Amino acid sequence: MSADEEATAVAALRTTGEPRTWRLTATNGVTVSGYLPPWAYEDPSASDVHPVALPVDLVRLELFRYFDGVPGSLVGPGDGVDEDGYMTPFGAVTCHPCADREAPDRPVHPVLTVQVSDTEETICHDPDELAALIARLRTRVDYLDQHVRPAFTAIHQDWQTHHHTAADPVRPDR
Repeated sequence: MSADEEATAVAALRTTGEPRTWRLTATNGVTVSGYLPPWAYEDPSASDVHPVALPVDLVRLELFRYFDGVPGSLVGPGDGVDEDGYMTPFGAVTCHPCADREAPDRPVHPVLTVQVSDTEETICHDPDELAALIARLRTRVDYLDQHVRPAFTAIHQDWQTHHHTAADPVRPDR
């Protein structure tokens, strides 16, 4: 999704009107439902669920939204591309609305996972944690821009001026 499409999608998020619901219906007639937020890409509703599978399907139920408008990862070119050539999403909001007894620490509220590279990610449980992450990233980027880049530029220029190889012998003007 392009940045323009993402902006349009965010602007189109429904904030009023009748609430939507997801629904899992077992073959024995038992139905479980919950809130389906406007940001969720897919409706996880299902029918004809085997009654024994209903608790498992509830724990696996996931609401999600990807944010993939940023090409590449923070690590470097080519990182974040899977074997099929698709980019790893820059971030994803996920929510597992049903608690899992096997993973009691798993939140049942929306969380944002920010993908930094193929192997690095950070999870924000609320907007304040995202703001703190943004501040940390901004501090690092500002340091890179204001201190490291000028030093690296000088180092690179010095190398080009003074380095020589057998194929490029020292000239008297160096």
